[in-house]
Amino acid sequence: MAESLGVAVIGAGMAGKAHAAAYRTASALYSPVLPPVRLVSIGDVNAGFGSLAARRFGYERHDTSWQAIAEADDIDVVSVVIANSLHREVVEGLLAAGKHVLCEKPLSDSLADARAMAEAARDAASIARIGFTFRRTPASPTSGT
Repeated sequence: MAESLGVAVIGAGMAGKAHAAAYRTASALYSPVLPPVRLVSIGDVNAGFGSLAARRFGYERHDTSWQAIAEADDIDVVSVVIANSLHREVVEGLLAAGKHVLCEKPLSDSLADARAMAEAARDAASIARIGFTFRRTPASPTSGT
């Protein structure tokens, strides 16, 4: 088991905040199975928004590009919580950089991009998964389907 896991969240909106908060409590909930989680970065193209979220959830810093997160040696796991149409470029880039990726639903806004991302995940040395945050929340418009 790794000594610790450095995590980042790309996207500081509502769902990104949910991922940021979840990582903050993960070690307490899943100890001793999960190594300690280091809250490294919140990424958002809006620097003020990213900075505010990073401070609010106790992350070490904020970044304004996914590329900075992909290049960071202190980040192991990344949640991608941005516009669906942007998922493919970011997920493929993170996987190419060796990051473990959790991409929030839906995977993409096109079947072609979703298939390409699935292929990239199959070929990657790291782990990629799809998140289904709030899928069964009663206030969700899709909770009854």
